[in-house]
Formats: sequence, C-alpha cells, structure tokens
Amino acid sequence: MRAFDRQAGFYQDLWGLVQEDAESGVSYLAAPGSTDPYALRLRRADDDRVDVVSFAVPAARDVDWYAERLIARGVPIVSGPALLGTAGGGYGLRFHDPDGRTLEIGAGVAERTAREVAEREHVPTGLSHVVLNSPDLPAITRWYADTLGFAVTDYLEDVMVFLKSATDFHHCLAFAYGPHVSLNHVAYETRGLDEYLRATGSMMRAGGDLVWGPGRHGPGDNTFAYFCDESGFVAEYTTALQRITDFEAWVPRVWKRVPEESDQWGTACVRRPEPFVGRPDPGLWTPPPF
Repeated sequence: MRAFDRQAGFYQDLWGLVQEDAESGVSYLAAPGSTDPYALRLRRADDDRVDVVSFAVPAARDVDWYAERLIARGVPIVSGPALLGTAGGGYGLRFHDPDGRTLEIGAGVAERTAREVAEREHVPTGLSHVVLNSPDLPAITRWYADTLGFAVTDYLEDVMVFLKSATDFHHCLAFAYGPHVSLNHVAYETRGLDEYLRATGSMMRAGGDLVWGPGRHGPGDNTFAYFCDESGFVAEYTTALQRITDFEAWVPRVWKRVPEESDQWGTACVRRPEPFVGRPDPGLWTPPPF
C-alpha cells in the first residue's frame, strides 16, 4: 500500500502527471498537455514489473491486420482482438514479444481533454519514447522490424538501437543491450527547452534522484535528464527530439560511446549505469490481471 502510494505521489506531486482515472488498486496518470487517456498506469502489486507496453494504430482494421499477421507468424496471443477494458476503452489485442513482454496494439481509444501548457510551465506534454533492455539485441531488433514494422534510425555502437514508427520523430522506441530483460527508461516530453530545464531543476530542488543529466544526446539530438522514481525505475524529461522528414533518404548512423556524442553540451553529471540496467522483469510471459 505505502509503496503504491509513494509511487503515485511521485508522478503526481513531483513529476507533473495528473490522475485521470482510478480503480481499485490502479491509477491512470495522464500528461496534462496530451489527449492520450493516460501516459502511465500504476497497479498495486507484490512485484515491481512492467505490465504492458501499448502501441496505437489508426483504426480497428489495423488491429485486425496485426492480429492476422501475428497469428500467421506463431506469435503467442494473450487476448483479443476485442474491446479493451482499461481507461479510454478502445479495441485491441495483447501478445508476447520474443523476450516475454506483454505488448498491446490498440485503436479507437477515447481522448481526454488536454489543456494548453503555458510558457515556462514544467509539466509533461506527453510520452516521447520508451527504451527496453534485452540480452539479444540483434534478435529483438529484427523481430520488431520484421513483425511490427518499426524502422531502424540509428545505432549506439553495438549496445543500443533506435526505432521509429509511422511518425517523423527520430524514435519512439529503442532497445539497449542488458544482461536481462528489463525496463531501461520512459521519457516524457516537455513544452520546450526552457520548460525542460525548469522541470529538471524542480526535481533537483525537491531532492530527486538524478542519475544522468541535464544534457543533450547525439542520437536523436534530444535533451535528457534522468531520475529514479520511488520503485527504482528511470523516468526522463526530454524535448526537441529530432524529426526525420525524408526517411527514404535517411541513412542510419553508428554513434560512438564517447562524451562528445552522448552528451553534446558536456553539462551532465556522471552517468550511473545500474538504474538503467534495472532488475530482471518478474512479469515476463505472465500477462497482467487486467
């Protein structure tokens, strides 16, 4: 109970999310500047695990298309296609990726009413990207590209791969090499550079556990400030992620793990690697209860 309350309090009182919906033992937290029904779902549980990673598609027919594709390829289907019972509703299906994570593809989710985020206001405007750890980086990258249709945009030597969806953002998903399957971090977009710095400074003044930042990456050209939440997961404030307007002409690059490319500004504190490696996910091959 206390751990759940502390985690919910961290994301509402410090990080800037708002509780959009709640059920018994579940809190749906939204970014104030986003129409998504929620950016993060917290569930009271005995283990710290990742329940589900959800991807949106334009229409229900796209969900059905993916269902047929996944079944034809022998991918384990957890549920659906069917109406979704989580906040915002919609239509979707759940399945496992080769590492055992539960994934969701959904459409038709009811939008919330976003509010305009004011200049200098340091609250999230939405999700930017998610990074996941895998012990077999080449295999998991091929599967997400060949099965789900993600496209590789860049590499960080042989330890990280950046993937984009149908939008023009440099990446919405990335995989990093890790000794076990786990969450690397979740990144939240802010209104702009000033708001990103104010959000970072607000967390630092509140005693937040800064594990790397503030700085600006080479891959994606986005800003970064990473903090540990109350459960030890890593959350990032970011903004100004690179856009790829002509992907046909784009050639993926291989970035080096050197300070000049990982932190262009040279302003970040020394990176603590352990929080990004994370603990082995105890929820693999075990779908959440709802």
